[in-house]
Amino acid sequence: MKKDEQKKAAAALTAAEKKGFRERLLQEQERLKQELEEIEARVSSAGGVDAAAELSGYDDHPADLASETFEREKDLAIADTLEATLQKVRVALDKLKGSSYGVCDACGKPIAKKRLEALPYATLCVECQARTEIR
Repeated sequence: MKKDEQKKAAAALTAAEKKGFRERLLQEQERLKQELEEIEARVSSAGGVDAAAELSGYDDHPADLASETFEREKDLAIADTLEATLQKVRVALDKLKGSSYGVCDACGKPIAKKRLEALPYATLCVECQARTEIR
């Protein structure tokens, strides 16, 4: 995409709209960080429970251990998803500093405002996103 087209697409968003998206992205970034901290605290405290259980004189039922393992793995999977989303938010904040926020990474056309309102860290327009999901 040519620089002129990119500037034109970025200009489709007003300064007030960009400010609003920036505020939403910063709020989302903070929320994601808090969730990650909570998960990390749960996972690290679960490690202490396992160590204490090994020292106890009582046998653990295999189903109890399986449940704990499942919950820890679920937390780790959620943490991975949160980390990926946090990275997308950071990229969107970087794009807001430049002139590429609201511009589709694939085709260079403006991303619809409604899409950005629903997903402020979107990097693809609806059409390009649909094409990537079909593959």
